[in-house]
Amino acid sequence: MHNYRMYIIAIGWLYVTILIAVNEASLVGGIVSFTFYGLLPCGILLWMSGSKVRRQRRAYREAQLARSTQPDQAGLTSGDAIAPIGEEALVLGEGAPAAAVNPGDSGNTQAQPGQRI
Repeated sequence: MHNYRMYIIAIGWLYVTILIAVNEASLVGGIVSFTFYGLLPCGILLWMSGSKVRRQRRAYREAQLARSTQPDQAGLTSGDAIAPIGEEALVLGEGAPAAAVNPGDSGNTQAQPGQRI
């Protein structure tokens, strides 16, 4: 879970460093002070505060991957393509014509120009 208070602190700190950068004598000095007093510390702060969230997301993805590769009672993983009970899997082999979607259209197996298959 994100710590949104940390974003408010970062926004406030960036505001302060922008004011400091505006008061610098030169443009280069302002850019350097904003970069080293504002962007760099805020970037490190936000990266460190987000490490817990990144770790939790990685653990969740790994758990989902492990769960999806474990076989069920039938010995099939969830990634295996099987048709539900009572239905036939739709599979087209190479060079096989597509079957009609509606039974009334079974005589018309050719696609019309501009028709999506």
